[in-house]
Amino acid sequence: MLFLFAVMLVGCKPKDNANVVSSNKTWFLYQDQGENDTVSIKFLKNQRAEVKDISTIDGKVGINRFNSQFDNPQYVLGRDGKTITFKTAKNNLVIKIIKSYHENVYGKHMKGYYVESGGQTYKFAYITKRDKQSNISKSQKQKSQSIASNQIMDHVLDVTVGSKKLNDSTLAGNYDFSTIINYRRTDGNLTINEDGTYQITLTEHSAQKLSDDTDSKVVMMTSIESGNVQNLYGKIYLTPKNLLTINYYYHGQNQERLLPKSVNLKVNSKATGNQIDRANIRVEKDNDQLYLYSSDYTVRVKDGQSNTKATLLIKSDVAQTGLKDAITQTKDYYNKYKAEPLSSNADLMQLVGAISDNHKNKVGNVGVNY
Repeated sequence: MLFLFAVMLVGCKPKDNANVVSSNKTWFLYQDQGENDTVSIKFLKNQRAEVKDISTIDGKVGINRFNSQFDNPQYVLGRDGKTITFKTAKNNLVIKIIKSYHENVYGKHMKGYYVESGGQTYKFAYITKRDKQSNISKSQKQKSQSIASNQIMDHVLDVTVGSKKLNDSTLAGNYDFSTIINYRRTDGNLTINEDGTYQITLTEHSAQKLSDDTDSKVVMMTSIESGNVQNLYGKIYLTPKNLLTINYYYHGQNQERLLPKSVNLKVNSKATGNQIDRANIRVEKDNDQLYLYSSDYTVRVKDGQSNTKATLLIKSDVAQTGLKDAITQTKDYYNKYKAEPLSSNADLMQLVGAISDNHKNKVGNVGVNY
């Protein structure tokens, strides 16, 4: 009788996957330190779950994964007590629990499991505690540091390290696209290389109403991002390693001769953590067209676009300027501008705007009101 009672107790022990779904925690699926693509999962009623692609652990912005009816997907528990299958559109997300896991990730205490998904090992955990800012390592508190312009090049990460050749070589090429970022009409260029690397160049114009018929000519910023193309959870993601941002003076701007205001480089690495704070970007084919998905981008629908939920990528023969070349060219251009700042009345207007911006809307003792 004692033996039978012991067997009954063992049989009643909740299985690992049942324990996971019964919790009211938000779980995160990630690799390494969760610096790149991460999936957040929150279990709901009626065997459904909110599944969202986010940039980092505890990220607030992301793209929801729905089922074919654009609803939160259902999940199914495997009889092995280890497997959870999320019935998402096109490709199911399947995770299998391997063993327990706990770790402190940049001040976030994570507890959960090592799991297998798509033939790779991931961490699947929730946050149990957050350290106070004073307890987080100094290297994390000092992520953003000022460096001399001639040293920027030394900090650019090599995107070919750890890259893997494209599974689908037809993705390789140059593409143009148009979008809106924070009310700024933006011209975009995407280059995908066969070695599994990519680069995106974005030119953002000044903010304007969505109802405006024409785009503003004033350029606020150019950003160049480079990184790796990754096949994760059955989808294709663009994972950044470098982000170069060039801001321009915009009062009285001479569009023929833009004046750089600042140059900033951010990188994603284990040494610095996740400096590039942006929503996940993924690329997907649909009806023989290629689309870009990102919650940071407002879709501008083009003629002939069959999918109006994403940004259409249009094949282009124009090659981009490389990120390192952009640093060198901007530095050389700025030095030439300082040597000869005025060659036209348009230059004079721009220079007055730059000086007034830097001196509380004054040039000397003269107030400037644009």
